[in-house]
Amino acid sequence: MMKIAHKILMILFVAISFMSAAQETDPARLIESVIESHLDNIDGQTDVALIIEDLEGFLENPVNINATSASELSRLYVLNDVQISKLLEYLSDYGPAYSIFELNSINGFTTGLLQKIEPFIWFGPTEESKKFTEAFQYGKNQLLLRTLGTVQKASGYQSREDGTKPYEGNQYRYYTRYRYEARDQFSAGITAEKDPGESFFKNSNKQGFDFYSAHVSLNINSTFENISVGDFLVRAGQGLVLWQGYTSGKSENVLGISKTNQGIRPSTAVEENLFFRGAATTLKFGKARLGFFYSQKNHDGNVEGNDSSGYFITSLQTSGYHRTKSEIADKNAVRNTNYGGLFSWNFSHLKIGATLIRQQFNLPLFPASQLYNQFRFSGTENITGGIDYSFNKGKYQLFGEGAVSKSKGKAFVQGAIINLNDQLSFSALLRHFDKNYQAPWANTFSEGSNINNETGMYFGIKVLPVKFVALSAYSDYYQSHWINYSTAAPSAGWDVLAQADVVLSRKTEFYIRFKNEEKELKFTQEERYVNLPGKTQKLRLHFYHKYNEKIILKTRIEHALYKGLGKEYGLMVFQDIQYKPLKIPVNISARIAWFNTDSYNSRIYAYENDLLYTFSIPAYYGNGFRTYINLNYKIAKNLDCWFKIGNTLWNGSGAISSGYNEIEGNNKTELKFQLRLKI
Repeated sequence: MMKIAHKILMILFVAISFMSAAQETDPARLIESVIESHLDNIDGQTDVALIIEDLEGFLENPVNINATSASELSRLYVLNDVQISKLLEYLSDYGPAYSIFELNSINGFTTGLLQKIEPFIWFGPTEESKKFTEAFQYGKNQLLLRTLGTVQKASGYQSREDGTKPYEGNQYRYYTRYRYEARDQFSAGITAEKDPGESFFKNSNKQGFDFYSAHVSLNINSTFENISVGDFLVRAGQGLVLWQGYTSGKSENVLGISKTNQGIRPSTAVEENLFFRGAATTLKFGKARLGFFYSQKNHDGNVEGNDSSGYFITSLQTSGYHRTKSEIADKNAVRNTNYGGLFSWNFSHLKIGATLIRQQFNLPLFPASQLYNQFRFSGTENITGGIDYSFNKGKYQLFGEGAVSKSKGKAFVQGAIINLNDQLSFSALLRHFDKNYQAPWANTFSEGSNINNETGMYFGIKVLPVKFVALSAYSDYYQSHWINYSTAAPSAGWDVLAQADVVLSRKTEFYIRFKNEEKELKFTQEERYVNLPGKTQKLRLHFYHKYNEKIILKTRIEHALYKGLGKEYGLMVFQDIQYKPLKIPVNISARIAWFNTDSYNSRIYAYENDLLYTFSIPAYYGNGFRTYINLNYKIAKNLDCWFKIGNTLWNGSGAISSGYNEIEGNNKTELKFQLRLKI
């Protein structure tokens, strides 16, 4: 009775405070905010579709807070390990939660954080049926059809003098995906895609699409936590040995430096090389988990040699494009076999784990002979293993991982997150990767994309000095003891970011961000390569205003400074409007942007609304205008469509891009269309 009385009084008190400060929640905006936060250092290999799929899925089927797990909570992408641990500990001590207001009493669960997770959770019974056969009563089918392309034809699609074309196919992308899900206990699906320039049902692709992916994933009972057959991803520890798909890096989420969402999950994206194909399983025995996986798939790569001297691999390709003769020749040219295991044991506040993976190629890999490749992996076989831990207690979280590769190269990461109170939090991370550490599937917190030849120290702080104001900042110093692709000698660098978020009212808020990156880079001086200081500096001011129930306005101004051999500047201004009529099932997003930069070096990125499960963050460079309109219309109860048209106009430009991607003129227009059927 005392617990119940305590909770009722607490809920009433917190509810008054929560409602007085609450802003109107827009789930779509929250998804955009999470994605843009995580994509501050985006690269072409980032599997962002998983984030969108998880969050969109939780909008339709919210997480039951009273019958959830750490793994499921990690897929919200806004809770760190400390917050997840505190939430589960609270539920264990005080019993089921009854409302969002109650969670505000947990240390670290601020009003702003609760507003972010509120659309994705609900407060149900403590015991939910997990019987495998019953899950099919709630099964859902989803079919996606998507096409997109550029109206103007690049030179790769133009006929040459001999009548041939560099690219085999047309300029459109075709994509289709079917998936069946029964809660989190069964999933099966197939995905097919043709990239622009690839042939379709002819030439090298007589079988139809250029890429096919399929999976079946089951959660049978408490022992067989997961069985996956087909295409899947594996994520373990802090990513020092094995982490596939998206991983967070440096961003304004200065406390998000530890890795969550670990384990084995199906691969549903169209990244054609960086996943496993085979079988995997996760077994749970009390507090222990054992995972095993085996994968054998063909990988794109460049193969050279002859019958007399033998064949070898010079490089592995990751673009997934098969448009030209050389790209088609590289398709599936290398057989890549991977197998290994995962182990973890959960104590009350401590989790320890181990990861081991062995990788084999059917031909030896010999990278090019440049100095920066001297310590890279070569040969046919590599083995990497590591031990990781995570400790959560009170206000503190400690985590880390140490690993070693067959080359005897070593690496480690050690981090800490401290939530002193709701107003003040700190984070820190120390990392070191030997120059001869070889872990092809590693994907951890780092400055470089290759997890080797780096030592760094990161510090972050988040302060809530007054109501409706949040201050975040980080500083990261790193150095390399050997040459990298972009340097001519050992080098060092330093990054700093500071951001202030201010809520002016229930409908209006803004943030201002300053970011500075300084590092030594390779430049040509007096006919030789030398390291010289390079700097990129950006200042952003972003406003958000909810004019009424139908109209949302967003305004951004961003300035960029690049300093290499000389100084270059950039400026970008955009105005967004989102319109959602109350009586018509349509949602419209539009933007007009003006940009003026001295070159690509001073480019500026900005997130765009796009089709479901896709994202777009184009680079603004040169001088011109960017406009787009994105429309989502609900045709029927189970049928939705999306349509987007975007145009970029460069002033004074006679051609866009170069090589086979060159477009004559100064105008580039993209069209995108998507249908979704849900049953």
